[in-house]
Amino acid sequence: MFSRYADVLSNLSVYSKNVFRKGYFSWLINQCKGWGKFSYGLILFNFVLQVISLLQSFSGSPLLSVLSFIGGNLSVACVVGISNKSGIQGWLGATSAICIASVGFMAGNFATAWEQIGYLIFLDLFCILDPKWNDNIQAEKFKNAFEWVKYIVFFVVAWGVIYYLFSLTSDPRVFLDSMNLAMAITGSLLELNRKREQYFVWTISSVFTIALWTQTMLQGDGNFALIFSYSVFFLNDMYAFFSKKGWFRKQDEVATESK
Repeated sequence: MFSRYADVLSNLSVYSKNVFRKGYFSWLINQCKGWGKFSYGLILFNFVLQVISLLQSFSGSPLLSVLSFIGGNLSVACVVGISNKSGIQGWLGATSAICIASVGFMAGNFATAWEQIGYLIFLDLFCILDPKWNDNIQAEKFKNAFEWVKYIVFFVVAWGVIYYLFSLTSDPRVFLDSMNLAMAITGSLLELNRKREQYFVWTISSVFTIALWTQTMLQGDGNFALIFSYSVFFLNDMYAFFSKKGWFRKQDEVATESK
């Protein structure tokens, strides 16, 4: 289960050469080429929305607005990069995680802030060191209903623990905030175990994250930036579900070819 982590950590001197090498910056730029029209369209659409949010909120909270703008743009680019199996996703994810975590702490959404730190440590840094982290991954379907029950129970227990811990802080939106962190942990566990059903969790998580940042904005602690970016995540999820070129169809094709 943790073999990829062990491999990278025990061979850091080898994997670090993936970063400290000649022409690395040019290689990163080239990783943004060859994406589909839908991918570039999502990035452009989100950028326009982020500019609107920045202009609307900058005068009231300049630092939070700028961090939200950067995090909102790079997080969408990261997700699109993952969809296109691009090696730049690690840097995009790491930078957006730092920005969104900062916004989370400033807004009082502490669980969401720690969620981003978790992504940074356990996903983004490893994607930077090993650009082929997500290559040739075939997700498996749940074999029976018990697997659903097992992960649902895990989510409920995780949510209960997280809710209790963050209720001890000044988090003003602990219900939704703790739920999002519990969903992120559950989705990450499904991803780590290469389960196809992870996408249901990530899609539901996008909906509740939109709700969290909407509530944050209405209470005067945020702006539209992260509402927009997670709405774009949701559109990307719908594309993955229903498009012939989406993630679900590709997984089915790989599974059929391997039989």
